[in-house]
Amino acid sequence: MKRVRVGMAAMLALAFIAPTNVAMDRPAKDESAILLVMFGTSYPEAQAAYENIERIYKMEFPDAKIQIAFTSDYIRRKIQERDNISIDNPLTALSRLNDEGYVNVVVQSLHVIPGEEFHDMANIVDSIKGIEGKFGFKNLTIGMPLLMSNDDYRNVSAALASQFDECTTGTNRTPQKSPRDADDTAVVFMGHGTEHPANSAYCQMANILAEDHKNVFMGTVEGYPTFEDVLEDLKESEVKNVRLMPFMIVAGDHALNDLTGNESDSWKSMFEKEGIHVDFNLKGMGENDGIAEIFVQHTKEAFKEFR
Repeated sequence: MKRVRVGMAAMLALAFIAPTNVAMDRPAKDESAILLVMFGTSYPEAQAAYENIERIYKMEFPDAKIQIAFTSDYIRRKIQERDNISIDNPLTALSRLNDEGYVNVVVQSLHVIPGEEFHDMANIVDSIKGIEGKFGFKNLTIGMPLLMSNDDYRNVSAALASQFDECTTGTNRTPQKSPRDADDTAVVFMGHGTEHPANSAYCQMANILAEDHKNVFMGTVEGYPTFEDVLEDLKESEVKNVRLMPFMIVAGDHALNDLTGNESDSWKSMFEKEGIHVDFNLKGMGENDGIAEIFVQHTKEAFKEFR
């Protein structure tokens, strides 16, 4: 039996025809669209971060269609089954935008670093760029993730400083004013971490935070720096109080369990075992307007690539 090989571009072209039977007749729109691509979260309270980013994007780009896509199939299925809400993945979202006539699109990464999730997204965009003709895009560009340039690191450091004097209680996400004495209380950020080479971004961010602020440290759950590295820094600083914060766009599973959970292996529990008093600010970085504005700037740079 003869085996037929179908290229990626051809497969994607077929996917682009799928949404409706009249896709070939759709008129091209003059307006642009922005596709905000993120890993996703199933925690309703954590979705405030995405809602805040979407709000700011609608203010900054009032004439553009703002669409959201999740890269995590597990989270998409969970939300569909639990809430009966369907959220597209990036490929489906781009297909739908194309079918609606949007041929000028910026795909904005809402990832922290250019790691595996970002590159998976970029591969989709690069493949779709190969489609020409009526089902192709006129302009299809990518907005970079949070940490790319040296300015990004400095701007993130400055934006996060507004959170140092706030804390939250339990799962309540409303921060309360709680001024920090930097000589007595350290701020510790938890990043995700990865085996991808882009994990080096966390090391650079940790160094920038240490340069810009007294007794502000960073570790990761699955990469470097580790909890043990942060603990060593804390012991050298001789502080007896720690304020924990997620270095993540949303304060979801990792923030609630790995960072502030009551299990013995959470950072909160392990710090307390060392005799360190702990409080925390369960605020995803996406809830910080200054962080959202960095993504906005990356989107504006992507628009400059339009022909």
